[in-house]
This record gives sequence, structure tokens and C-alpha cells, in this order.
Amino acid sequence: MRSYLSPKWYLDLPIQRKLLLWFAPLLLATIAITGVYSYRIASNEIVSKMSVEQVSSARQAIDHLDYIAQDALDISDYLYLTPEIQVMLKSDSASSSYINNDSILMINRLMVTRPYFQFLTIYSPRFEPIQFNNKGLSSAIPFEEYRDKFDYDGFLTRKKIDEWSIEVPNHSKSIFYGDTKNKLLLTKILKNDLTLKPEGVLILGIDEKDIRRSYSTPNDKTTIIVMNADGHILSDTNGFWVGKSIGELPYFTKPIDQPDLINPAIEKPDWVFSHSQSSLTGWHVLVLQPREDLLSQLNRIKWITALILCLTFLLSLIVSWSAAAVITKPMKTILASMKKFQKGDFSQQVSIQGKDEIGQLGTGYNIMVRRITQLIDDVYTFEIKQRQAELKVLQSQINPHFLYNTLNTIAWTAQKNGEHTVAEMIYSLSGIFQISLSQGRDHIELKEEMKLAEHYLFLQKMRYREKLSYEMELHPELATFKIPKLLIQPLIENAIVHGLEPLTDDSGFIQVTVAPSEDHPGMIQIEITDNGVGMPESKLRVIQEQAFVDLPYQTSHNESFALLNIRNRIRLFYGAEALMDMDSVENFGTRVRLLLPHSKR
Repeated sequence: MRSYLSPKWYLDLPIQRKLLLWFAPLLLATIAITGVYSYRIASNEIVSKMSVEQVSSARQAIDHLDYIAQDALDISDYLYLTPEIQVMLKSDSASSSYINNDSILMINRLMVTRPYFQFLTIYSPRFEPIQFNNKGLSSAIPFEEYRDKFDYDGFLTRKKIDEWSIEVPNHSKSIFYGDTKNKLLLTKILKNDLTLKPEGVLILGIDEKDIRRSYSTPNDKTTIIVMNADGHILSDTNGFWVGKSIGELPYFTKPIDQPDLINPAIEKPDWVFSHSQSSLTGWHVLVLQPREDLLSQLNRIKWITALILCLTFLLSLIVSWSAAAVITKPMKTILASMKKFQKGDFSQQVSIQGKDEIGQLGTGYNIMVRRITQLIDDVYTFEIKQRQAELKVLQSQINPHFLYNTLNTIAWTAQKNGEHTVAEMIYSLSGIFQISLSQGRDHIELKEEMKLAEHYLFLQKMRYREKLSYEMELHPELATFKIPKLLIQPLIENAIVHGLEPLTDDSGFIQVTVAPSEDHPGMIQIEITDNGVGMPESKLRVIQEQAFVDLPYQTSHNESFALLNIRNRIRLFYGAEALMDMDSVENFGTRVRLLLPHSKR
């Protein structure tokens, strides 16, 4: 699992490269995300701003078109109510009716002051066509031809008295001979003001280019399209779509035939658009601009962001490498010192300024080196002293061997002379010396330790006679269990000196028992019990504090020295699992118990 989460190649990298491996991509990702986020914010702002401008452009276009349309309607109404025109509409169709010169001058004046009106034509079966042309380049077709081509009779039957339409000469029939210009036509029914009977039509033509100039914008990327309520295009920015149907426009995701369907059908990801409708004419104005062309203005920002990204990444590499070097340089110093220390140079110390984590690491390293050096010196000194002590022991062994050999000789002589008690005492003392030496071993089997204790008790029995009796019990399974030698004898000596000697009668008794503990499975219990004078509870508490509580090494009082010595020895030999406790009741006796882990030896 560890090799999967942390590949070996990564674990083997120096810390400086690891920091670079984490810091540089993180900074790069942060800058990239910031750049992309900034670009999106800028693009949204531009699109939002352009949408507002398009709405303004659409409203301005509607206002200009409404102004022209209203002016055209006003002129048509004015001419419709002109007395001369009404007289001609009421005249006999067979008679010749002509408009007088004053009326002609008035109409010419109206046409000249409005240059966007190209022509004015009045058709009626009651008089010859009346026509006015601001540019004077062509003449209107005769009434009969107009009647056939443009369904004059059908138009008179409509409920609506006026209608806007577009004339594209190259694609449809034209009112004027040889006229190739696209014209926006206002056709209005002229009625007899007395009978209200339709008697003719008034046609007012506007050059589509003049319409286009009224809403043109300086931005050549913006497309403005004007269409009527039936979806026929009346004008557009380039004049390419004039006369065509809305369904032929390439801006929609699905075919449409009505301008009211523009908003849901437009390709919004590709176009920024605004749609508005005139309340006067019902015309629709659609303003479009390619989103891609609009956002191309941000290319400079995009390239600048990319350049900043590259420069920042290079700068981050330099800064992160330098910062990592500042962090790892002290660590490299410590590492180099550690390698020299490993080779045996115990004089190593590092000088690192500061109290940060690395400074604390350097200080801790220096303290560790000094302590290890001191420990090595102490161990070395201890080993020398131990070797010297062993040598002294070997040198001194000759005297104890000579002593217990001599004692055996004396015991043999005493027995030969009939002094059996003296011989037994000498044999016991000789046994004590022999087991104590035990060929230089520090640990002996329990049966040997019990034998030494028995020799000691026998000698004490010879001393105190009837005042001392004893009993010893060793569980057979524990006979070969090894313990530190002279572990039981000091406890027996304590029991005799402090428990039995102060007795005034001859009832002293000591019991030594070695068996598996019933209360502590896996432990061996060594128990020394006497029926001596015991001790008060206050004195017992003092001895327990001196001998049984974990305190720094100290010189104990004579009364607890043996106990403290035994406790320290079993702790060194068996560890913290070894236990020692003591119970005493004044005038009843004392019990000392050792609990040793059976599995340790």
C-alpha cells in the first residue's frame, strides 16, 4: 500500500525537488485558473456591454424607422385630404382631370424637403397616374398594367387601408420602368370622403439605402435586419437579404416563419443579439454580432495572460528553488554532520541560527550528540571498571576456594573426633561459600538458592537453638528456575535480625515457600514469613516508601537497604513485571513476597 501511495522515485527525491514538485504546479494552476476566470469575466462583461449597446441600437433603429414611417403616413393622410385629390377622385372616369399647378408645387415641396422619399404615385381609374420622382430617373407604369400586376382590385377590398411592402426589381415586378433600386413601399387606399368608397391608391416609395443609412452603425461586424410582421425582410445592413423570408436567414437552430419566434430559435452560443418591435408599424429589428468576432477583442488579453503565466512560472521555479534551498541548506548541514558522526567523529556540532523548527532540530541534534558522546564515554568507563572488577574477582577466588577447602578439612577432622555438630556447622558454612562463588555465575537455580538458605538457617539454628525453628518448601517444577543468587538469604536474615531477635520467648518461626502464584497466573511466588515482633503501620509505610516506590537511586536507611537492593536486582533481571510487597502486623509477624515472571527465565 505504501509503495502505491508513495512511489519510490518520489520518496528518493531530495526535499528541495519535492518542494519544487509541489509548489511550482500549484502556482501554475493558480495562475492558469485566475487567467481563465479573468478571461471569462472580461468576455461576459464585453458580451453584456455589447448586449446593452445592441438594445440601444435596436431602439434607435426603431425610432428612426418610426419617424420615417410616421412621416410617410402623415404625408399620405395630408394628400388624401387635399381638396384637389378629392375632386379628382369624385370626377367622371371618362373626363380628363388634372391636378392644378399649386397642388403640384405643394407636392414637389413635400418631396424635396424629405430626400428619403424617392417617388410618389397615385393610381385611379378616374384620372391618369400622378407621379413625382425626386431623382427623376424613371417613370411609373400605366394604371392598367399596374392593375394587372399588383392586384389593384383585390387591394381595394382589404380592411386595412395602408400596407408596407418591399420591391426588389431584380426579383419581382416593379412600378417604375428601368428602376433597379430596392424600394420600401407604402400603399394607401384613397377613398371618396363623401361615400367612403375606394377610388384609388397612393404609393409612396422610399429608397432602401436611405432606410439603411438611418440605422447604420460604425461597427462593420454588426448586422441589423428589419422585417415586417409577416417575416419578409424590408432592409438589412448589407442589403443582401432584402425581399427574402426570415426562414432563409442562417442564424437559427430551427426553421421559423414568424419574427415572434426569433428569441428561442437564435443560435445563442454563436451570436450576441437583440430583438425589438415597433409599436407603430409592427416591424421587427434584429441586431446581431458574431460572438467569436466580439471576443476576438480579448485576444490581446489572452496572449498577455499566457505571457504572464509563462513568466510567472519561470519566476516561481526560481523563487521556489531558492526558498527550498533556504529550508534544506541547514538540513543538509545536519545530514553531513550526521554522516561524519556515524563514521566515529563524536566531536560534531552544527551551527544553525534561529528558533524555528529547523533551528530546534539543530539544537536537539547538538544535545543528542553530546549525550551520546557522554553515554559512550560512560559505557566505555563502565566496561573498563567491569573488566577490572572481574579480574579482581578472579584474583580473589583463590582465597574463598582455599577457605572452604580448609573448612571441609576441619569439618572432616571434627567428625573423626566425634564432634558431629561442629562438623555439620562447618559443612554448612562451607556450602554457603561454595554456592556464593558458584564458579563466577551471577544466576543460579532455585534449588541451589534454597540449599544456600537452608545452610544459613541451620547455622542460625545453632546460634539461637530453641528460639528459632524453620520450614522450607520448593515446588518440584521450579527447582531449575534461575534467579539472581543471594536473593532469598538476605530476606531470611532481615526476618531473624528485625523480627525474631527482639522476641522474649522461644517461639520464633520462619517459613520459606516457593511455588506458582495462584493469584497471578504465569508468576512464581517466593514468600518469607516470620512470626516476629512485626512493626507499626507508620513504620511499615516508611519502609514501603523507601524500598518499594519508584524513586531516583538514593542511599536507603539500614532497615530498608536489603529490600531496596533486592527490588532493584529483580527489576534489572526480570523487568517491570517483577513485583515485591511486604505486609506486617505489630506483635504478629511480617511477610515479604516476591513475584517473578515464569516466562522470563
